Amino acid sequence: MLGGLSCKATACTTLALASILSVAHGLFPDEAGKIDWYRSQLGVPKTILPYRNGGTTGIYTITHRNVLASLNPSNGDTIWRQTFGDNESIGALQLRDNQALTLSGNNNYNSSAVRVWDTATGGLKWEYVHPPSSAYIPVGGAAAFVDGNKDVVAVVGDSLVRVAADRSEPVWEVALNGTAGYKRVVVQEDVVFVIGDAPRTKKNDKPRLHVVEVDVGAGCVVSQYDVADGTSIGSKRLVVIESKEYGAYVVWRDEGNIVWYIHRLGLTKPMWEIFHPKLVQIELTPEDMLTSTITELDVDPGLNEDTPRFALTYKKSDGKEKTVVVEMFRTDDKLDMRKVVGFRSDSGGVVSSFGAAAKVEAKAENGGASPSRSTACARIADGNISWRIYKDSKNAEHSGECAYDPSLYGPLSKAVLFYTSAGEARVLVQTTGGLLVVFGPGASEPVWFRDESLAHATDMAFMDLAPPASSAEHAAKATDPSVVSSAVARYILRWVETTRSLCEWVFSGFGLLGSSSASSTKSAALRSVSERIAPTTPLVAGDHFGFRKLSVFGTSTGVVAALSTQDGSRSWTRWVATNGTGVRIEQVFVTRRIQPLSSAAALATVVGRDIRGRTVVADLNALSGASVGEESIHSYARGHAKAFALPVVDPATGQQLVAIVSSDADPKLRIWPSTPTAAEAFFSVSDSVFFDLGGKKGSSQIRGYGVERPSEADIAAWNRHSSAATRRQWAFDLPAGETVVSQTDYSNGAQSTALVGRVLGDRSVLYKYINPHLTTVATQRSQDGNGGGIGIYFVDRVSGRLLYSTVHADAQVSATQPFLAVQTENRVVYQLWQDAIGNATDNAARGFVTVVAELFESDKPDTRDASTTFSSTDLLLPSVVTTAFAAPEPASALGVTRTGSHITTRDVLFGLRSRKLLALPDQLFDPRRPARPPTKDEQAEGLAPYAAPLPLDSRRVLSHHHQVAGIRHIASAPTHLESTALVAAFGLDLFFTRTSPSGTFDQLAPSFSKVNLVVTTLALVVGCLLGGPMVRRKLTNQAWA
Repeated sequence: MLGGLSCKATACTTLALASILSVAHGLFPDEAGKIDWYRSQLGVPKTILPYRNGGTTGIYTITHRNVLASLNPSNGDTIWRQTFGDNESIGALQLRDNQALTLSGNNNYNSSAVRVWDTATGGLKWEYVHPPSSAYIPVGGAAAFVDGNKDVVAVVGDSLVRVAADRSEPVWEVALNGTAGYKRVVVQEDVVFVIGDAPRTKKNDKPRLHVVEVDVGAGCVVSQYDVADGTSIGSKRLVVIESKEYGAYVVWRDEGNIVWYIHRLGLTKPMWEIFHPKLVQIELTPEDMLTSTITELDVDPGLNEDTPRFALTYKKSDGKEKTVVVEMFRTDDKLDMRKVVGFRSDSGGVVSSFGAAAKVEAKAENGGASPSRSTACARIADGNISWRIYKDSKNAEHSGECAYDPSLYGPLSKAVLFYTSAGEARVLVQTTGGLLVVFGPGASEPVWFRDESLAHATDMAFMDLAPPASSAEHAAKATDPSVVSSAVARYILRWVETTRSLCEWVFSGFGLLGSSSASSTKSAALRSVSERIAPTTPLVAGDHFGFRKLSVFGTSTGVVAALSTQDGSRSWTRWVATNGTGVRIEQVFVTRRIQPLSSAAALATVVGRDIRGRTVVADLNALSGASVGEESIHSYARGHAKAFALPVVDPATGQQLVAIVSSDADPKLRIWPSTPTAAEAFFSVSDSVFFDLGGKKGSSQIRGYGVERPSEADIAAWNRHSSAATRRQWAFDLPAGETVVSQTDYSNGAQSTALVGRVLGDRSVLYKYINPHLTTVATQRSQDGNGGGIGIYFVDRVSGRLLYSTVHADAQVSATQPFLAVQTENRVVYQLWQDAIGNATDNAARGFVTVVAELFESDKPDTRDASTTFSSTDLLLPSVVTTAFAAPEPASALGVTRTGSHITTRDVLFGLRSRKLLALPDQLFDPRRPARPPTKDEQAEGLAPYAAPLPLDSRRVLSHHHQVAGIRHIASAPTHLESTALVAAFGLDLFFTRTSPSGTFDQLAPSFSKVNLVVTTLALVVGCLLGGPMVRRKLTNQAWA
């Protein structure tokens, strides 16, 4: 329970907390943007809609990170954005009359939400949240405006609802037939067609579409039927096309058939017409037609007032692809087709169309000048992105190409054609890796681009860089070590470099003027898209203080990118893929660092899964992103259960080994790199390698394993297909009705410490219990039998022994109330939701609570284990001291700062849902803080009186004015200065900074004047030169006296 304090204790608490928080943490105005950087992101778009109406111009998108945003079409900047919850997927976006309609589904509450936004400001105009339903189906994107773009019809759960805009309430709700999910709503005058995949039955197990026709005014079902047997709504052999004048149609092709069937929605019987591709493409063979796929062209078909169009793509026998744009029209009630334009679309071609409705809106804005209906296509050919804009003819109206390397962001996935306010055509191209590039006519350079891949970052590792390249001694060693073989040569080179640096500093105005970056910025703007994204000269040198490192990110889109921690500039980008599909990167390891006088490249090893769930491992040059050798990427036959770095280095290559544990019932262990020398090095110490499995969510048992040593012959022939058997060491069974929610281990270096004990006020010592194999397991307890709540277990991963356990009977875990934990030294900090339910008392605190558990070897001072080495098999159990605090705000991620020698006190880092990065000092989390005024010994120890709420001090907000949305991960790395640590927070946005938890005790203050130091030194030198002869003359005269 969180208790209160008396007035006297409260006063003591205030003074103590003021002393703790008094360490300078505030950011000076001139430091903002210099010691930190921030990048606002949206995520990879799943829908992009250009829209122009009146004075509103923009590109609107919904993304896979659940963001709705408006982009400036001129430069790609974000005009506004609205972020939805992590579990609230946006399934539909429609733009009408300066309104943006979204339909989103919240998987936490089994409910859907209809919202209408102002397209100019991004403000919410109105919303309707449908009550939770047991028949809730994850939203697929079925919603549309009706009644003059005022009301909205949307599929929510297993029903269709019409919502009135004036009162945000349902007008009517009609039940559907419980299909697997409706993914399309088509509005035609006074009826609405709801289209989805029909449920499969024993009588009819084939996929097919189910269409429900509903009267918009009365809210009653007019008709419903199945169509397009053998095809689903997500198939590449089916599209739904709309036109206000010609109606709505379903176009599909049966598997193994060369003809296309066309059905007009609304017919009382499922009638269709047949379209033969040879009508528009004579040279096609039947084999070509069997490869055909269909694409919907209009980005917003509901606005189309012209003839319906679609694109047919064929893969010919010679490997080339051809795309034909087909227009549908009627003559005397007879359906007919005609070819609009055809073009090559191989190498990942994408196509888009600019419909007539957008033309109408452009006409109103431009005073009569309106572009005609056009079609755009883009593809990758000969190392370039080649794009064309066609105006109903074979000859392209606009065309261009720009250098692009698909290994950066993968192939093209989408193209969108739009027009600016001035009527200029633009083509927006999206890649599978998350890159958006906009091209304009008459320019070989992109107009702008955005990289959204890092909004999907899953892991990050810091990479130390070499000493600055400007060091003369380092440069001489790199070229010819014999140059500095003598001390005299090194001394001379040091003085030469120091003198040169001093001259540069003086001529730059004593560092006050700074270095102009205008020229470099201008030159960067003229580079090709590939060079602008990843410069040809990557970052290879650090700085003297270790502030500049490389942060290597892995993403779920397959992109691996390295950014400078100093300014966020990109050093390199690489798209990791197998069989043309991006790999979901899960972990990033730096397996070989830069070594002095070594020509071996630094390596980053990434581990992920391909689209089929199989394990993929790849080695990349950590300084350039290039693949290392022909076999630097390997795909295993199955997936993995765990991957972790081993404390072993391959003696032949100097690369640290990575263990990959298979997901088999009897897990096998593989090592990377898989060479005989690496195997020999690993199995020489494999007896001391242990790992655990079962810590995934929903598990009821955690198991520990050791590694069996194979035969010498197997080690000598070790390769990528080799694996070692494992043996189960122990099993930790959770009590009945409990399942794992989370498992937390030490992050890299978090268990290290400079002090083995806590010095008390009477000079006695409480010795810390530091176990590098400690893991924290949180479990969800069932209400039946266990009474609910959360169980906490501290387990040794080597022996499986239970070191400590407790139960929070009044706590809960859910997607909106997650369990978060971080381990540092001998302390575990975790946050959970505490509610007044179950066994809790009536006055139980309701809200997020931060719990701290500190482990000591004994509860008695000056008592410790007599052994000089630590072993997990020892019977020593820790003495655990715990307490709880009221969290200032709910957090989405926890972290801890890390410095080089671990002398500086640590800060506990909170990534708050309010988009702040908060750093609170380690002293606040001391569980030994007394709930009364402290004694003299406790004051000497620095213990502040216990106070339930943790302070939300604005000076401790590292992100200051930045709104860092969606923080999921917090990482920290040491610098060469013991006082300073680097901190990275990433999720949706990226934020980097450096912080000094104990103050900058090893740095000069920002107010220190280097100019005054130089002037004073020069004045002393001049004084010595002038006064020296005078002193010598005086001493000589005194000698003659």
